Amino acid sequence: MRHLLAVALTALTCLVPITTVAPASAQESETETAGRLMLVLDSSGSMSELTGDGRTRIDAAKDALRAVVNQLPDDQPVGMRVFGATQPTRAGAELYCADSQNVVPVATDNRDALGAAIDDYEPYGETPIAFALQEAGKDLGPEGQRSIVLVSDGIATCEPDPCVVAEQLRAGGVDVRIDVVGLNVDAAARASLECVASAGGGTYYDATDTESLIDGLTVAQTRSARPFDLTGEPVEGTADPADAPEMAAPGQYLDALPTSGPLHYRIPRTQAGSTIHVGLSFAGESGSVGQGVRLTLYPASGLDGVSCVSNVSYGDSIGQSNPFYFGGISTWKADPEDPCNTEDEVVLEIEPTGSGTAGRPVELAVYEEPPLAKGADRDLDPAPASPTWSTLTPDTDAVDDVVPGSSLASAPLLEDGTYALDITQGETQVFAVPLDWGQSLQAQLDTVLTKETVDAGVAGSGFRVAVTGPLRTDDSISFFAQEPEDWTTTALANMSAGDPFRTGAQSPEIAYLNRSKSLNDRGPSLPGLRYVRVSFEAPQGSSNQSYTLTLATNGDGGAGAPEYDTSELSAPEADSPLVTSPVRDLDTDTTASDGGTDEGDGFPLLPVGLGAAGVLALLAAGALLARSRRASGRP
Repeated sequence: MRHLLAVALTALTCLVPITTVAPASAQESETETAGRLMLVLDSSGSMSELTGDGRTRIDAAKDALRAVVNQLPDDQPVGMRVFGATQPTRAGAELYCADSQNVVPVATDNRDALGAAIDDYEPYGETPIAFALQEAGKDLGPEGQRSIVLVSDGIATCEPDPCVVAEQLRAGGVDVRIDVVGLNVDAAARASLECVASAGGGTYYDATDTESLIDGLTVAQTRSARPFDLTGEPVEGTADPADAPEMAAPGQYLDALPTSGPLHYRIPRTQAGSTIHVGLSFAGESGSVGQGVRLTLYPASGLDGVSCVSNVSYGDSIGQSNPFYFGGISTWKADPEDPCNTEDEVVLEIEPTGSGTAGRPVELAVYEEPPLAKGADRDLDPAPASPTWSTLTPDTDAVDDVVPGSSLASAPLLEDGTYALDITQGETQVFAVPLDWGQSLQAQLDTVLTKETVDAGVAGSGFRVAVTGPLRTDDSISFFAQEPEDWTTTALANMSAGDPFRTGAQSPEIAYLNRSKSLNDRGPSLPGLRYVRVSFEAPQGSSNQSYTLTLATNGDGGAGAPEYDTSELSAPEADSPLVTSPVRDLDTDTTASDGGTDEGDGFPLLPVGLGAAGVLALLAAGALLARSRRASGRP
């Protein structure tokens, strides 16, 4: 395992409890629920054996636990459970297979109790992992985001199979992530623990000594506190457009998808001729076919059923267990007198197109773009052709202190350069990059495939790289059947373990008139953050993969920027996330507040108009974002 301690400690210093906001349809008032974490620790007799650095496994575990606990903020709810701590083998399976104790209940501001429990932590009995996981699920309660970090040095000695238990916890509707750290394990134990992590929607980390255990445990804790996140101000859409709630722009809103039929929302227009943009995203159900949501915008007056635009959100993967659906539309019409451009209010209609979506949270991002200045349409550059791919040269001195996001809301803000990362089976990592008018983005992934991945025979290795726009549009150029010559995805069948592997993604150049293309061929037409998503959709049993991600911004920033009529609205800024979550810049330790603008070194933010709970949700996600600076890795 690469040295990850700096990554984890940097992230932990800015952690706050993950805050989620329940849809208005599921509550009467705004509420905040902090994610809860349970440390589940192996106290079996084998923990007295030595690690690779000559210390006992229990001493290495204690040092790692102290390092993690000392970095946790007081308001992070965390508890500790041990197993194999009280019953010897001679006691018999009936007793030692139920040998697990909650030594520190989940709570905030309990660091002294955790420290005392770590001091008392000693090797003794057997390894009832499955029972400990079942009890940890109960410790965490039935609601909210919950995480388990399991540390073990061996294979389970009791039934049932802990892998089956982890799968049952997830399948039972329990929103739990299980990360696992294996300490000096043999091949059989590693396979079992990897299965627990995979079935539990988490990551497996291999540790052989004190330092690597600290690394693995700390990163596991950090990632467990960054679940897939949708954030926004609670709103409740209605079946009748006349009763629809108002969503002011810019804003980010959270509702729940209906059992059947459409939901409606009213969006007021601040300035005549402006363009209303709407983005939608939701986490779908694993294995479901045909899920999606149709988005439609039309003038509030109806105008005999005139529709400005209609499109169905489409799916992409954020991990195998959380397929991510997203889509974006706008009211823009070439004719300035079109009612879609002039109506004082437009109506948004969303309607599920498949089964399995009822009750799922859906995030709606709304943005109002000012109209062009009089005569400015004559000076617009034509929609550009798609750029061609050029090979990037990874920097040998790659940045290795970036903690990837698990969703758009937790994506770290990156600049051009090369980043050293690792990813596990079923995981998707998200990174944010600012783009201006006239610019496009390249993201190149390079790795050396492990034997497990090659043996799995996954088409394309399981790696996928894509780019999403700030308003949930797909900003990736399709290279279907025309992959760049330097990519190796099509050669996978002829590859062996240890061979270099390359894939990537590229976005079109940002230009105003990209919106004039057909709906399925439109490129990005607003500046702002682009989100690079790296997925590793390899089958169960594939090992953790290290890789480098090289980012390159092409084009002159500001080229082709339109002239707006800003009498009522501000023009979109290249370095603004538009209506996405606030960005915290750790260089200046500043975060934009509700309705404010970050005056530090971070990117200016447009006000999002959220209530108190919504702001807390965004700040919780924003506190995880770090900017890393490194020179470009382009040749």
